[in-house]
Amino acid sequence: MTQLIKVNQCISRYQLNFLGYANRYPWLKKRRHVEWKLRQQGGLADRAEPEQRFDDWLFAKQLLWASSTAEAYSPFPDQLLQTVWLRRLLKGINDVSFLMYQPVLLTKSGPVQLDSILLMNDRICCIHPLLGAAGDVFQPLEQRRWQQITNGAKRTLVNPLIALRRTKAVISAFLRNQGMTELQAQGVVYAPQAYIEKVPAESEIVFVDRRNEREWFQRADQHSLLLKREQVACAEALLHASETFAEPRTSES
Repeated sequence: MTQLIKVNQCISRYQLNFLGYANRYPWLKKRRHVEWKLRQQGGLADRAEPEQRFDDWLFAKQLLWASSTAEAYSPFPDQLLQTVWLRRLLKGINDVSFLMYQPVLLTKSGPVQLDSILLMNDRICCIHPLLGAAGDVFQPLEQRRWQQITNGAKRTLVNPLIALRRTKAVISAFLRNQGMTELQAQGVVYAPQAYIEKVPAESEIVFVDRRNEREWFQRADQHSLLLKREQVACAEALLHASETFAEPRTSES
């Protein structure tokens, strides 16, 4: 399960000790999963209790780490708990990859709102989700417009490649400035419940929908087998360069 290391402008424990939490997370996940299995076998929990309960606990723990420290915390939108594409992405790829959910990067030109960023061994995937109901179809219409088709009804939306290319350009410039030549930026349009059709040939853009999601997860795992030095350095640099707002903890928080 991919590690969630940043949420918007929330403070994150990974900002304080990235490597410490990056190593602690898989250990904690494994330990708690063993305990959960033992409770199931020992009859201490409802045997019909689905694995989903463990996933819910783990996701809540990830949100806690990505929005608070011992001394400060940042509120995050409640709807994040129900963000389907985020949970699917986190669960679909292994622990040696790291996700920043829509961070704001501080650049020389000022703060820049980015799409979500997935850090792997040898690349950074800039991810733009397409949100729709199961079976929806997304198609390009023109340079700046796409359409979403739901049960025959059509509505237009802004071309997702516009925001995605902007994020990719910002990340590519960041990597160059940091001298991180081993990492490459790649754009991903992600529609886990829908279909993406009639898209242009893009060498640096990957289109992932319900037909090829599993295959893409498998390929992503192959790029995240071992934690690499430059991957760690990049994550630390991005966290340091991300805008953060937090409030001091009180006895009630």
